[in-house]
This record gives sequence, structure tokens and C-alpha cells, in this order.
Amino acid sequence: MPNTLPPWFWIAYYLFLAVTIGVAIYSVFTRKEILSLLTIWVAITVPIVSLFNSIVAPAELNEFQHLVSELQQGSLWAWYACSGYLFLAVWWILLLLKIIARQKKIVTH
Repeated sequence: MPNTLPPWFWIAYYLFLAVTIGVAIYSVFTRKEILSLLTIWVAITVPIVSLFNSIVAPAELNEFQHLVSELQQGSLWAWYACSGYLFLAVWWILLLLKIIARQKKIVTH
């Protein structure tokens, strides 16, 4: 049986993606944020690309180890996946900073 990450990781991972897609869709319709369209695209395509490329992973490696191994070898899909995850993290940070700034503005007025 191939190695895999623990179930709690997969629950957190897919929950993160689902919440990200939901918040991005909300942002597109309520605030007309164009960057949220890219966020939706990345949150959908990165897991698909990662899944298809993890299928061919050696049995002794889990998904993360395979990603790191392929990243070290310069695989385009691994760079896309890592860049996508970084993009999603930065998008969340910017979104939270914007919300905090908006709340401070409301409190001071």
C-alpha cells in the first residue's frame, strides 16, 4: 500500500480549498475583485495537477515528499503547484489585512 498523508491533513486541505473558493466567489460577486477570479482558478487547478502527478509517485513517498522531490528536479508541475499554494496564502493574507483595515476604519469613525 502506498504511503499517504494522514486523514486529518486531507480534511484540512480540502476544507481550506473549499473555503477559499467560497470566499473568492463571494468576493467576485460582492466586491467585484478581479484577483478573486484568479484565486478560484488556482484553487481548482493546483489540486488537480497535484493529484494527477502524485498518481505516478513511487510507493515509498507520500504526496508531500513526491512534490519536494519533483520540485528539486525542476518539474514544471511541481513549480506550478508550489507557486499556486504560495499565491493562495498571499491572497488570504491580503484579504485578512484588508478586512482588518476596514474594521479599524469603522471603529475610528
